[in-house]
Amino acid sequence: SIIGFDNISLSEFCDPPLSTVAQPRYDIGREAMLLLLDQLHGQTVNSGSRLLDCELIIRGSTQALT
Repeated sequence: SIIGFDNISLSEFCDPPLSTVAQPRYDIGREAMLLLLDQLHGQTVNSGSRLLDCELIIRGSTQALT
């Protein structure tokens, strides 16, 4: 089995179609912009990770364990 990350549009057209993790790109950009705006307004922004939901998309490149 093999899996990709980022759900690029071509992954579903591979042979076999590539299973992948879809990241919430819009939400990542929105969160980054909100943090930047907070900094620009003089607020303290804590460094570290921000956890956002993602989606596992199962296609033909992986199979279920039995």
